[in-house]
Amino acid sequence: MKRFVIPLLVVLLTLFIAATAFTALEKEMSIQVDKTQLRATPAYYGSVVATVNYAQRLKILDTKGSWVKAAVPGSSTTGWLHISALTAKRLAPRSVAANAPTSVSSGELSAAEKGFTEQIEKDYRQKNRDIDFTWVDRMEKIKVTPDQSAAFLKEGRLTPVAGGEL
Repeated sequence: MKRFVIPLLVVLLTLFIAATAFTALEKEMSIQVDKTQLRATPAYYGSVVATVNYAQRLKILDTKGSWVKAAVPGSSTTGWLHISALTAKRLAPRSVAANAPTSVSSGELSAAEKGFTEQIEKDYRQKNRDIDFTWVDRMEKIKVTPDQSAAFLKEGRLTPVAGGEL
């Protein structure tokens, strides 16, 4: 009897794992930021394949660390994006009404994840009026393209860790 139980348990466990993996790959998720980019590689410096917008549904194809490979349903477009831009919730597209609630931008989401919001900045500036924020304000306006990031890494002979995360 024991000769049959162990192989049966192994087969059942294998089937369970395969079914779970298949279900995860068939999952759809929504974009929860104003807009974000699908990238050719799972890294912020990856070239942009397409831009996706708030509430758009994507089919999840694969994961690599905190990066997700997704497909735009109804097209052949696929690419990688960071999991922080996604939610399992089915979101309603934004209303065109002027007073309708809006989503957050990817920059705001990133700042909020770090515990830094517009209100926190405002409060800090009020409490520290003697600090000159000129250079901070200038740095916040700097935009670095994926091509510039890739060139920087290449020129410095830097090899980022898997997924492009630090």
